[in-house]
Amino acid sequence: MQKSKIKKSELAKTPNTLLLGIPGPGLIGTMAITYIIHALKMELIGEIESSPVSIVFIDNGQIMGPVRIYKKDKIFAILSDIPIDYDSVIDFTDSIIDFSKKNNVDLIVFTSGIHVPDRNVTSLKTYGLVTRESLEKILYDNEIPKFLSGIISGPDATILTQLKNSSIPTIALHTECNYFFPDPDAAMQTIKTLSHIMKTEIDLTEFKKQIDYLRLQNRQLMEETLNVMQAQKEQPTTPPQIYK
Repeated sequence: MQKSKIKKSELAKTPNTLLLGIPGPGLIGTMAITYIIHALKMELIGEIESSPVSIVFIDNGQIMGPVRIYKKDKIFAILSDIPIDYDSVIDFTDSIIDFSKKNNVDLIVFTSGIHVPDRNVTSLKTYGLVTRESLEKILYDNEIPKFLSGIISGPDATILTQLKNSSIPTIALHTECNYFFPDPDAAMQTIKTLSHIMKTEIDLTEFKKQIDYLRLQNRQLMEETLNVMQAQKEQPTTPPQIYK
């Protein structure tokens, strides 16, 4: 079972927005949320624990778990540096929902990618799904086209199902990307979309300088993520007739 470790003094007293980024298609969520945490100088306030923990990270002499929670003003961010597998995805999502309820989160924004092999890198699109009709205004105001038909599979599908059935309103952002390789161009488009939603300016100068490095740095994580995503049973490749 997973649980969030947050000191009482750090709990929010007013509604907040939670950004959620995990390894997925193109590593969109991981790269986008990592950069936002850095750009906004968000503070590490806790972790989501898995039992057993198979990996920890060491940063400046500090032991950190792979799934961490950050905060800046009214924005929370939960970032995973490891893929969320099928055995832990339900507990993981339950922990996200539990944390959101305890911290008065009124909006979760889940970031991921959608495979478009012939995408135009200079004009990538981010599509939105919402769990509440009232959130469609956010899509409209920020010129985010709705995700009208298609298939979402893997752990992402379980996360979206759990969030849809929760009491926390959720927007899922899916940016056109290369499914099989780290895609920092798509991650940058996701960052732009999030900055519009949050009404917060995010300087992308540093991100642009690191694009080639990010592709190389994240190859191993992308391979591990693909192994998790492709461990599922075979799924249909076209949406049911009702959605066409």
